[in-house]
Amino acid sequence: MAQIEYATASYKTPLHHRILANMPVLASWVDKESGETIKVEGTTENIGESSALVNLETLPPVGSEVRLRILEENKTVIEVAAQVIRVERDPSKPLAALSILDNMKKWKNTAMTAAQHWVTRHWQLNYEEEWVN
Repeated sequence: MAQIEYATASYKTPLHHRILANMPVLASWVDKESGETIKVEGTTENIGESSALVNLETLPPVGSEVRLRILEENKTVIEVAAQVIRVERDPSKPLAALSILDNMKKWKNTAMTAAQHWVTRHWQLNYEEEWVN
């Protein structure tokens, strides 16, 4: 009976919400070889409860710690430390997957809310004139 219960809808896996939002970001990290601080502008591809996928022209090395600032109208929404867990070196769309390291509760509330507002605003701007009642 336990196997039947396990296979039904009563078995729930945890959902990790991600919001597809293209918000401007600033990422900075220290290059281990030269010791220089590298600062790169980019955009988010999506924002998750404990992560972010960002599009950056220069990608940080996997495993490095990055300071990530999400911006809205040139103002900082939130700044957190993140670790690079994966990079995609596609020349047309270089991406870095970041795992948030600190201020997790603030990240979840602030970043997710800002991303949701971005989606709502974007939807209204693109579809408001086409929407027919």
